[in-house]
Amino acid sequence: MKISIIIPFYNLEKYAGKTLESVFAQTYGNIEVVAVDDGSADGTGKILNEYAAHENRLRVIHKQNEGVSKARLDGVKAASGEYIGFVDGDDLIDSDMYERLLINALKYDADISHCGYRMIRPDGTTEYYYNTGEVILQDNRQGIYDLLDGSKIEPSVCNKLFHKNLFHSLLQKSDADLFLKNNEDLLMNYRLFKGSKKNVYEDFCPYQYIVRENSASKASFSVNKLSDPVKAANIIFNDVENDQRLKSVAARLYGIKLVSAATYTGKKDAEISSAVKSARRELKLFLPAYKSHTIRKSDLVKTAFAAYFPSLYSVIHAFYLRLK
Repeated sequence: MKISIIIPFYNLEKYAGKTLESVFAQTYGNIEVVAVDDGSADGTGKILNEYAAHENRLRVIHKQNEGVSKARLDGVKAASGEYIGFVDGDDLIDSDMYERLLINALKYDADISHCGYRMIRPDGTTEYYYNTGEVILQDNRQGIYDLLDGSKIEPSVCNKLFHKNLFHSLLQKSDADLFLKNNEDLLMNYRLFKGSKKNVYEDFCPYQYIVRENSASKASFSVNKLSDPVKAANIIFNDVENDQRLKSVAARLYGIKLVSAATYTGKKDAEISSAVKSARRELKLFLPAYKSHTIRKSDLVKTAFAAYFPSLYSVIHAFYLRLK
């Protein structure tokens, strides 16, 4: 079984080499690496070409910048493996990651084999999500529920191994919603989990998500960071089957994203201010549907409070986070 590992790169000349080395060090040998240079303006493309000159498992695609989701799908189109994995261009993975994921996929006849990850902070400290060693089998509904619930499964595509067949319908889509700039992982995961029949989750943490001082999460705030998570959650809420348990967890997710956008108190330009006002209107309109689907009354009370007293909610929530 060949595994194709897709790595999108955008202006990552400082990290590209280390990322590639960690992928080529996999104990599972039957891999190909598809590196997608997403219109980098630095020396990233040159570094990728240099590696490709002496590493026959590496294919390099150079393209104009269209965002990470499009880069990933372009990589999938070029992939020849039966299974697809993703790595971000400035992260690292343990040498046994894909071997263990593939063993689980074959052992349990799973469409998706996934695991935990560990977050490595700039000060060198490591936080595990969650490293319990637990193995969980999921049918279609349970997989979607666990993904949207987020208590065990993280929304990244990078700690997962997907059967390539799951991408057939996704590759046919051309709608702009597929290529959000934020929360794109959650939406892509939802569509892949929706197409799966059986998944297996082993809670070990071989994926190293490296938080850097100059990472995208610390970059200047943009309106997409407000609007895209709301859009992704709205798409999922409207798409999820009318199963009370799934609708409830999708409603909770949508509520969380709306509250986050509606109570944003950071620096605002005209576009961000407009997005905050829009989220507040949307949150109030969503409350009746949220009430009909929610299971936990505490969630409803918190969401309603945020809808009608967003500024006060922000102050109380910030105080709670400091105490926590």
